[in-house]
Amino acid sequence: MVDARVDDAVGLLLPGSALGGWAALRLQGNDFFDGWSPSGVRRALVHCLPGTQLRRRDAVEPFRGLVHPDELLHLEGVAMATPARAVFDEARLARTLTGAVVAMDMALSTTHGRPRTTPAALSLVIGSHHKVRGIVRARRALSLASTRSASPAESAVRMMARAAGLTKLLVNAPVFSPFGELLGVADLFDPETGLVIESDGSDHREAGQHAEDNRREERFERHGAVVCRVSGPDHARPFETQARMVAAQVQAKRSGIRRWTLDTPAWWADWPAARRWL
Repeated sequence: MVDARVDDAVGLLLPGSALGGWAALRLQGNDFFDGWSPSGVRRALVHCLPGTQLRRRDAVEPFRGLVHPDELLHLEGVAMATPARAVFDEARLARTLTGAVVAMDMALSTTHGRPRTTPAALSLVIGSHHKVRGIVRARRALSLASTRSASPAESAVRMMARAAGLTKLLVNAPVFSPFGELLGVADLFDPETGLVIESDGSDHREAGQHAEDNRREERFERHGAVVCRVSGPDHARPFETQARMVAAQVQAKRSGIRRWTLDTPAWWADWPAARRWL
């Protein structure tokens, strides 16, 4: 359905118009962007240069604001926004700051393997625009974005933790034993206390992944870290979940066991599987 909506939007493009927002990001290979909202798939944003007579339709949302020539590109004959410009629009049109940060994380991440842009490129786009709807939110989101988040759920959990006052968490941090054993890559990690916050997406319900999650949690806890898990239903109970995070941090702070380290052993940089996290 999502890709069909993108195809519909492409089919409606006129000379002087270019695909933008989530649809442009998806067409460029970043399938974390699907335009989905509680009311269904959103219209695809389309940049319209002056004089372009494209009307709002079921598949497209015309945008006639300023777009610079270097914010557009052509891919297989289709004009579209660059990833930096596209995610700028996604962030400024997001309903919440968390939504804006999630969008930026997924467009900037070096860990999820999809096409991405860079903080520098995104900063240049934001800095070249003024007095456009949502620009303050986009600026704020960039200051909070991470290049290490591996999923939208991880980004949302990080923002939930931040709202609870946990503002110094490392994102996807490799944690080791003093002897160089990899205990696990913690979704979020507090280096002061040893608190681990793990975001459990839908794939974590699968038997194999669930078993590995349990093994990783046991390794963390044997070495003095304290694990707080956040699953899908917990996002609907933010205050309760934040209270659990804070309680887990207090428990970690009181723990007298610290048999973990963030110091990377020599083998880590040469291990192919570690490249994702370097």
